[in-house]
Amino acid sequence: MPVASIRHPTGLWVLVTTEAGLAFSLYGFESLLVLYLVSYLLHPNVADHVWGMGLFLPLIRSLYGAASPSAIAAAITGLFLSLIYATPLLGGFMADWRLGRIRTVIIGGTLLVAGLLGLAVDQTFLLGLLLLLVGLGCTRGILPAQVGALYPGNDPRRADAYQLFVLGIQGAAILSPALCGTVATRYGWHAGFLTSGIGMFIGLNVYLFGCRFLPRDQPMHLRPASVPFTPSDRKSLLALGVLLPVLAIATLSNTDIFNGYLLWGDQAYQLEILGFRMPTSWLVSLDGFVSTFTVLGIIWFWRAWNRRRPDPGEMPKILIGSTVCSLAPLLLALGSWLQPGLHSVSLLWGIGFHLVNDVGFGLCYATGMALFSRVAPAAISATVVASYSLHLFVGNLVAGKVAGLVTKMPWTRFWLLHVALGIAGTIALFAISRIFRQQFTRDESA
Repeated sequence: MPVASIRHPTGLWVLVTTEAGLAFSLYGFESLLVLYLVSYLLHPNVADHVWGMGLFLPLIRSLYGAASPSAIAAAITGLFLSLIYATPLLGGFMADWRLGRIRTVIIGGTLLVAGLLGLAVDQTFLLGLLLLLVGLGCTRGILPAQVGALYPGNDPRRADAYQLFVLGIQGAAILSPALCGTVATRYGWHAGFLTSGIGMFIGLNVYLFGCRFLPRDQPMHLRPASVPFTPSDRKSLLALGVLLPVLAIATLSNTDIFNGYLLWGDQAYQLEILGFRMPTSWLVSLDGFVSTFTVLGIIWFWRAWNRRRPDPGEMPKILIGSTVCSLAPLLLALGSWLQPGLHSVSLLWGIGFHLVNDVGFGLCYATGMALFSRVAPAAISATVVASYSLHLFVGNLVAGKVAGLVTKMPWTRFWLLHVALGIAGTIALFAISRIFRQQFTRDESA
């Protein structure tokens, strides 16, 4: 690929920086959430003071059948993390049909900052979660759609741009859990949540300054009242819709990193190093550190590949990635089998898991965004790209249930269950790629 062809517009760097700020906040509070619930908020003398908790806990118990504190914490975390990947669909609709993309993102960023402030007060914890859900819905799906709008047609820079977009996320994923976890350990959980809000505050200001470099929203009075979909559009939407739940199962091992993996790691890993007990939330930073290098490696590999061979397309890359991702928990199963017992599993097994998992998920995630951006009908591209996050919605719902099993079954079997689900999802992905081959194949003549 010639050097000139990989130069990117200024708007990409505005979006990368904004998304990095959003990711800093998101990864920061996600890395604390399940541990915070188990260690602090679910204690009776604390939970009783949280507004709405008396109604919320019975609902969680009835939905998930959760009884122990760890199971309830896993259920709440799984439900919340699933919903933050469902609300972008509403945000995409608002951006396409009501507010426009830029105004939607500005509103969402403001709500995110307010929600993180709410987490820092016991009484307003559930209100803070609600504001976060709405704020994330107005940002997470829209920013990727704006990346796609920077590139015409089948511009080959599109997939490269999404890898760079994900790379910005990785940098935040390294710093945020380590910083927020350290602050929470030294100064309390609430200080950790406040620290996570710094990222979104900075990202919002960057977006306000840099939105002039982004494609303008079409004036509302010029938008058609209804969108005439062609038969090809309908088939494409069906193909993308079928892909979502299957991709969720195929990449479950990655989704569970913020839930069951943290609960397991808190009990299984040897986290004391030279007399220092590493905060469990640092495991998320470890994942971010490893995934940064795997994303860079993926970008380099496909650029080198494309110099000599034609690009294989999105679906083959996704299939390779889901296969690799499915096999990653084998390392945790093996570590649990060879080193059973509390705080006995070497962190080297975790490093191996993150390396394999991040290669697989890195191939899936950014490539999937590029696929949705390319295949989506132009008139509803923000809504369709926002719907890509629904695979994480489904994945976190499943993870919320599976994570609750970490205290009920042997750890080796727990991770082998992840392997089995991932392989089943990958087989289903292959079948879908054959059924909808025409919809997923890139038209190089366009």
